[in-house]
Amino acid sequence: MTSLRRTSGQRGNAFIETALAFTILVPVFLGTFQFGLAFYYYNELASAVRAGARYASYRTYDSATATPSTAFVSAVRNMTVYGNPDGGVKPVVQGLNTSNIEVTVQTELQMPRYVRVSVRDFSMNVVLKTFRISKPEAVFPYLGVYAPE
Repeated sequence: MTSLRRTSGQRGNAFIETALAFTILVPVFLGTFQFGLAFYYYNELASAVRAGARYASYRTYDSATATPSTAFVSAVRNMTVYGNPDGGVKPVVQGLNTSNIEVTVQTELQMPRYVRVSVRDFSMNVVLKTFRISKPEAVFPYLGVYAPE
C-alpha cells in the first residue's frame, strides 16, 4: 500500500500556490469590478442626459435670443441631475450636480431648432481611481412652444 503521508519537502506548497494565484486573481477581479462600476455610472449619466434633453426639447422656450433664460436652464439641469424639474435631494448619479450640466440652444432665424444637454467635468469615483469625464451629450430637435417674453 502506498502511504498518503507527504514528505517534508512538500510542506507549504498549497500556501505558496494560493498566494501566487491571489496576486493574479485579486487585481483581475478589482479591475473587472471597477470597469463594471464605471460602465454603470456612464450608462446612468447617458440616461439622465437624454431625459434632460428630451425635457428641454418640449419645455416652453421663453427667451428671445439664443441664450436660454435662467429658469429654462435651471429646470433642465434639475431634470437631468434629479429627474425632477423642481430639483431634489439625491442625484441620479452619485457626485453629479447641476454645475456639471451644460445646456445650449441652437437657433435658426431667431427660433430654437436644437437643444443640447451635456455633462462637463464630472468626477467619476470608481473604487481605486477617479476619472474626469466630459461626456455624454444629447441633442434633440426643439419641438416645444416658442413664447419669448
